[in-house]
Amino acid sequence: MGKARIIRCVLGILGTDVHTKGIRTLAQLLRDEGVEVVYLGEHNTVPGMASAVIQEDADIVGLSFSTAAYLHYVRAFRDELISRGAGDVPMMVGGMIHPDDRAPLAEMGIEGIFGPGSTVPEIMAFMSRAADAYRNAGAVNS
Repeated sequence: MGKARIIRCVLGILGTDVHTKGIRTLAQLLRDEGVEVVYLGEHNTVPGMASAVIQEDADIVGLSFSTAAYLHYVRAFRDELISRGAGDVPMMVGGMIHPDDRAPLAEMGIEGIFGPGSTVPEIMAFMSRAADAYRNAGAVNS
């Protein structure tokens, strides 16, 4: 039996949000779990981050927010990925996500929604399921 493929995750912050402690901590915790993390930092544009997801051949992408603009940015980012043929890349969103916004995020296809109190095992379980489903769908569609 072969070794499981390492998950490649692109993490970043869109727009002017500059609260990076949570996502920087997550990046290190994921690396400790064996995830290959491509950390883009803050001040990313939607087109720039979408390009990075495609160029890095990401299995999953994570966005972090501490401002209320996340619905706008997630919608724009999802639309950008779709327009580039990468709308099937799984996304997770974390940070200060209001409970009332979980349903609109889910309607956009965001299944991984994490905030304060989320654990590394919870995040890793989601990432493993999402990355496996993405890879398996790609193998079927190849």
